[in-house]
Amino acid sequence: MALIGHISSFDIFFAKHQNLCFVQEYLHNTLREGSVEHTRIMDLHLTNGERVECEFDLGGGVCAIEQSYMLKGPQEAFFETHKKYVDFQLCVAGAEEFLIGFSEDFSILRPYDEKKDLVVYHNPILPPHTLFFTAGTLGIFFPQDVHSGGLDSKNTAYSQWQEQIHTPLKKTVLKVPIKYFA
Repeated sequence: MALIGHISSFDIFFAKHQNLCFVQEYLHNTLREGSVEHTRIMDLHLTNGERVECEFDLGGGVCAIEQSYMLKGPQEAFFETHKKYVDFQLCVAGAEEFLIGFSEDFSILRPYDEKKDLVVYHNPILPPHTLFFTAGTLGIFFPQDVHSGGLDSKNTAYSQWQEQIHTPLKKTVLKVPIKYFA
């Protein structure tokens, strides 16, 4: 039951999960120009085109992974789920395509690795759903939500975004312990 939308549409979600108010504050800060978080993410620069990421402990077992990288083609999609953590993925600058589906509709490529909290999938039985994230789009992916982000879109309907698709993406991924949703 992935939740997808602009960060401004998540007020009801965070009102229901008041124990995550610090997560909401962090996410909003990443989009506010001049904030420490936004500046830090925008200052992530690729070296030789290589992905760059920095981790920050937000407390309460929540980790933020601030990232910048170039998008890859859909044929390079890396489908994954997690059991211990819920992924909060927020596009800060740029644009990316996501593919998502239900775990029952995929074959497992690599079984659960407890150390990495990761199951890797391939060969979806049904075509995955396609989503397009721009700055301010938040995706919350629960354990049954197979997801793959960081994809370049060949969809001509997104032609106005092509310039952003070919520049490094800036985003943050929060690993939020599943216990917050029990």
